[in-house]
Amino acid sequence: MNKVEPTFINPQYINEDEMRIWNIFSQGEANTPDEHEPFLGSAKATQVGGDHYSKLKIQPMEYSMANELNALQHTAIKYVTRYQDKGTPLQDLAKAKHCIDMMIEDWMENHE
Repeated sequence: MNKVEPTFINPQYINEDEMRIWNIFSQGEANTPDEHEPFLGSAKATQVGGDHYSKLKIQPMEYSMANELNALQHTAIKYVTRYQDKGTPLQDLAKAKHCIDMMIEDWMENHE
């Protein structure tokens, strides 16, 4: 197995078990992903950085995937869902509005 270089994980946001798993895979010690499957847990139950999604009954990504939403629909839902929890409420609402404005513009261009 080739050594994997960390490119997207910030160690300050992962717990001890996740760090142990990351070390196993990044150091090439695992033969197959199935070998360590009992240690991995559910990706849906994990959030990296904060708790603004994991405290919800259903995370925006899970909802979006189940309903086959496109990227703009998902992103608008994501920003509206978290706007009160991230400390930047007006910015998150503006981001959601921008996504909705893009959807309106796209619809108008393609449905005249």
